[in-house]
Amino acid sequence: MVARKPSDALLVCVALAAVAALATLGERAFPWAIVLVAAVPWYPLVSYQAEGPAVRQEVLCAAIAAAPLLPWLWSLAVGGRRAPRPSRLSLLMGLLFAGLAALMFETLGSISEVIGESQEIGFLAGGVTFLCARRFASDRQWPAAAFGGLVALALLGAAAYLKAPSNRIGYFTGYPITYGALLVGLLPAALLFAYRRSRLLAGAVAGVSGALLIFSESRSSWVAVAVVLVVLVALQARAGNMRGLIALASAVAVLAALVLSTESLHHIVQQRLSSQIATSQSVTHREWSYGYALHAIRERPVFGAGAPGYSSQEAASQTGIGAIDNGYLSISVDLGLVGLFAALIPIGIGLRVLWRCLLLGLTPRYELALALGILGMAVVTAFYDSFYWPQIDLLLGAMGGVLSTRVAGLNAQAGVFARERRSRQRAGWAGGSSV
Repeated sequence: MVARKPSDALLVCVALAAVAALATLGERAFPWAIVLVAAVPWYPLVSYQAEGPAVRQEVLCAAIAAAPLLPWLWSLAVGGRRAPRPSRLSLLMGLLFAGLAALMFETLGSISEVIGESQEIGFLAGGVTFLCARRFASDRQWPAAAFGGLVALALLGAAAYLKAPSNRIGYFTGYPITYGALLVGLLPAALLFAYRRSRLLAGAVAGVSGALLIFSESRSSWVAVAVVLVVLVALQARAGNMRGLIALASAVAVLAALVLSTESLHHIVQQRLSSQIATSQSVTHREWSYGYALHAIRERPVFGAGAPGYSSQEAASQTGIGAIDNGYLSISVDLGLVGLFAALIPIGIGLRVLWRCLLLGLTPRYELALALGILGMAVVTAFYDSFYWPQIDLLLGAMGGVLSTRVAGLNAQAGVFARERRSRQRAGWAGGSSV
């Protein structure tokens, strides 16, 4: 096989290594498989524009499909932990994505077109990953996997910067904004992993991630970080957690002081994130994107064009830039409001968790880490065609699937928290009366 077709032999070796890794990791394999597929450099390390993957599309699509399915099938085979009781909503979601797959097949005319391009299979894999993730909801392995993925992205970013210091980093994920979205999605869980071991390590993770976002020139990711910080401050204030608020304020103050006091770093920030980066072409393209998308949605509101990628092709033919600067509009053009609803399911789960935590005054670290990661990627999607990138689809689907089984537990946590607070109050009153 090596003599006839080395690429096929390599795929067989990778498959055998994956099976061995699954046998070693057990239930931990699912988050690690998702994160590693998302962080692997499928595209050239350094570039000056978006390019095609450095591997064959078949290899990339096989990895996308294998990331959720291999751990899930292995767990079924060995009789691992069972998912919560199947719900009608999860069944309806499976039928929804099956219907979207049939719609894509009808539009493209071939099953190879549906599963042979990363855009199509990436979107469908997001739904499959959501359903598979429900089986692994009891495992708290996401912080460790997110930390490992962030380290891999940091090392690749450092290598890209050393190779071309004047260039944006992140093209090895497809595009620098994709790189920024992955960093924002993994950062909350990675910080949780680091904070449990050392506050110094958590500070280093935050500082390195900030530097990587600067050198990627992904301003939408900085907007996402700001939104995540605002939501986190609101949650800590609602829960009355002054230690958390002080820690957040201290971290922001240290980073701001570091940027303002260090002349070279201040120059880098000013140069990389200044408003001069926004050229008239990008502003004009964004205006065109909104006008075109709204017109196309009004013409075909339910199912759209019938396949992902249609809007990017239209944008490339009319403007020379192959993207619409809003992921929610682009998926609505391609798959209509039905496709938009399917894409919003994991994002809606994350927002629901954040809202219930705010109402109940809870700050469960594990759930918030996943929900804030989803929120960060959702904010980036407002400025970028995130649903075209399977790495982001996999992360959104996996985190949303895990959270979908943990929403009901928030009420129980609120009850435990209320009882503990009442017991502390009674203990305080008793101590006061004895004095």
